[in-house]
Amino acid sequence: MRVTGAVVVIAVLSGGDGDGPAHRFAAAGAAGLLIADPRAGVAEDLATALDRTGCPVIGVSSDIHQPSDIAALVDTAEKHLGPIDLFCVAGPDGERIVAMAELPGQLDRLAELLDPLGEAIGEVVPRQRQAHRPPHVQQHTQQHVQTA
Repeated sequence: MRVTGAVVVIAVLSGGDGDGPAHRFAAAGAAGLLIADPRAGVAEDLATALDRTGCPVIGVSSDIHQPSDIAALVDTAEKHLGPIDLFCVAGPDGERIVAMAELPGQLDRLAELLDPLGEAIGEVVPRQRQAHRPPHVQQHTQQHVQTA
């Protein structure tokens, strides 16, 4: 997966941590990062620490529990950083990355993004928190994707 020159959105779930992926993406040459964390001030502080010429970093307090939350992140990222290349979901059980180039491109980009993000969330949330999820989501195993 090519990170150099990529615009990356990192969406942190409750119990997850965006610090590691944010540092790895910045070090690998990302062109810009948007970090969203449900904890107030966390993403903003991380953005301040990582922001530099050549890799602007935006931090927002947000989560991705609703499609409207995802739409807002996509709009913010594209307005300030350009088209998104990678969307990383960081949860309690690791990270999952969705490459926008791998989406079919037949529908609206946001509509196509919702299904793989739902699967990504299912992969990074601990099993005990998935009891209410449909069986097709529960069968996913935790997968850690390295960015470099």
